[in-house]
Amino acid sequence: MLRVATGALLLSASIAVAACASDPADEKTAAATKLIALTRETRTTYSMVVWNRIQRPGAAIVEEWSAEFHDGIRHRVETPRDRMVADCVAMTGTYVEIPTGKIITGARVARAAWGINANMPILAARIGGKHQNRFGGVVRVAVVDSDNVRTYDVAENGALLAATISDRKGNRLLTNWAVSYSPDVPADIFSEASLARSVVPDELKRAPMPGLHSR
Repeated sequence: MLRVATGALLLSASIAVAACASDPADEKTAAATKLIALTRETRTTYSMVVWNRIQRPGAAIVEEWSAEFHDGIRHRVETPRDRMVADCVAMTGTYVEIPTGKIITGARVARAAWGINANMPILAARIGGKHQNRFGGVVRVAVVDSDNVRTYDVAENGALLAATISDRKGNRLLTNWAVSYSPDVPADIFSEASLARSVVPDELKRAPMPGLHSR
């Protein structure tokens, strides 16, 4: 979910599933493919605010909020600098860069908006086991692309409740985790016009209390 912390950066996917289902490694790959699909195809409803720790090489650590909202086939993402909405079936989306007012539209925005990022080919994917966080049970999945190794904690409904991104040398670039989660969404937040305003409560834009780290 590098998308939620670093704006419009978002990545695309063709997952290869091994042919031999009797091999446990191949079974983990097949299970990972199914889980990745769930994150992109879910029709559930939820609102989620995430806290991000961004560690760029040679730079000071930055911490900030981001948020995701999903309702059926509609999805919205916010960060302090970016907002986007997308239709998950029509594969249309609109992205706004808040400081400049720059607008991008099209399928690339939609592929980036929800689920495990779909704008960079995934070279490998594996299930990493079941875990518990403060919002319930999750299944961890790891994916590898040409630049990064990413892990995601996926809820039963496909929501991404935590994530990490590291470069191929193992340097951590991003850690994030949900600090607020609910099975509903605010009204009128998926139109292009709604991108003119933030729908995240101010109290959730502040650093969470110590102890709420779920990773």
